[in-house]
Amino acid sequence: MGIQGNYKRAPTAACGFLWVAALIAVAVVSCACSRASEPVNGGAAQYSSEPFLHFSDGFDDGNLDAWQMPYPEDWVILEENGNQYLHMKRSREPGVPRRPLQFARLKGVNVGSFDLHLRVRREQHSMIVVFNYVDTLHFYYTHLSADPGTKISVHNGIFLVNNAPRVRIAGLEAQPALPDTSWHEIRVRRDAASGKIEVWSDVSPKPLFTAVDRTFTCGQIGIGSFDETGDFDDVRLTSTDFKCKPTGGGK
Repeated sequence: MGIQGNYKRAPTAACGFLWVAALIAVAVVSCACSRASEPVNGGAAQYSSEPFLHFSDGFDDGNLDAWQMPYPEDWVILEENGNQYLHMKRSREPGVPRRPLQFARLKGVNVGSFDLHLRVRREQHSMIVVFNYVDTLHFYYTHLSADPGTKISVHNGIFLVNNAPRVRIAGLEAQPALPDTSWHEIRVRRDAASGKIEVWSDVSPKPLFTAVDRTFTCGQIGIGSFDETGDFDDVRLTSTDFKCKPTGGGK
């Protein structure tokens, strides 16, 4: 009875304080968990892979450990107005059958469905983003150009490399994805199950290029250029399908 009586006589204000403190603690923990699960814009390369893959790289740590390149000497991290970014120093000859080869791939990560955001700046006319890369003869890429496909048929669109010269699968009538040499926000979204591919540029509120193709449904992400140079920054990749196994290569 004594304990029960003392409990009933506890000051109301004290109970209120305890409830408020508990709610604050829950809110802090919830906020911390939410922030930990979000991709970070800028900064050093960061991975989180449970239950979803989150990768971000703002190149601020000065190294390229997260990336693999065919020619590492062709890539360097530069600084401009206090911001560090990835610069491709030189172009290389395309492959035969004609296809791009000069791009840095995210090391050890294969994704099927994904959402990729990054900033791109061309130095000459165009840059590329590679995805569902199986091997050097089997992948997709989106060509981001100053020229529309109606002017140059192999520019500005989504292309498929399947053991043959690249083939356009979207974007012929689209406006240029990189109309000038300023930084542009680019987004590539892939749904492997349906085959849908969408590519945005900040020049339009709608996707510039859209295709449906299931030739390759898993592989690496890459950034580079067909035969020119330019810059990349703030790469952010999320995927719920990052444990997939690439298939369709080796032909």
